[in-house]
Amino acid sequence: MARCSACKSEIASYDRRCRMCGAGVRRGVDKLFEGSPTDRELSRARLCHLIALPGMLILAILIEAAYGRIGIWAFFPMNLVLPFLFWLLHLKSPFVRKHGLQVLNFQIVWTAAIYVVWMIPIGQGVLGDWSWMLAHAVVWFGGMALVWIGSLDASSAGDGKYPIRIPLIT
Repeated sequence: MARCSACKSEIASYDRRCRMCGAGVRRGVDKLFEGSPTDRELSRARLCHLIALPGMLILAILIEAAYGRIGIWAFFPMNLVLPFLFWLLHLKSPFVRKHGLQVLNFQIVWTAAIYVVWMIPIGQGVLGDWSWMLAHAVVWFGGMALVWIGSLDASSAGDGKYPIRIPLIT
């Protein structure tokens, strides 16, 4: 937390105005406060989270259409490749690098979960058709919602940690 220069109340480092007195926050060159991420870093960190969504969409819903068009390559996890490439391009920023690692860790876990849901036999006593569809929807919608929440956290200068994570990459 930072302090307002006018009324001395605590304000979040990403706020543009003090919520108590309405005074504008004085900024340096593209900085909100000293040591805080720049506006460009905030938007890149958010994009790092959101860039995984197209790959998630293909793996979760459009897999049959993609398999019909490109064959076995449809199972290639683009939700891991796109954030990884974006992360490699922005290694200079510690803020974006930290968010990129959180995204990659979550996407590894989510990809494993979606593959496990696919491997559950349908109608053979393990899960019925409705149970399988429910499990698939929970993994897909839950993953998409967590990515969206992570992107909002990144745009507000948060730490980017997902509630469901296994720190595989540090």
